[in-house]
Amino acid sequence: MWRIEPDWNRSYRRLLAHLAAGGTLTGPADCTGGDADPTFRPGAWLRKQDKAGAEEELTAQQTALLDELAVVEKAGPGTGTA
Repeated sequence: MWRIEPDWNRSYRRLLAHLAAGGTLTGPADCTGGDADPTFRPGAWLRKQDKAGAEEELTAQQTALLDELAVVEKAGPGTGTA
């Protein structure tokens, strides 16, 4: 994770915190990260990552981390990694 761009890593960690607080990977782009992080917009960030992935602008590590989140989301609560 250390080799990933710092801004990307920070946003990814904000997304993890959003998920840990009960948020989901789906929802409107303007939805905020909740009371804990009201300036973060997980939906907008994920849409940006989808576009970057389609344009092959993500590293293999970034793609793998995002793919892992999608698998954990589909598996349901309590099945994620620590």
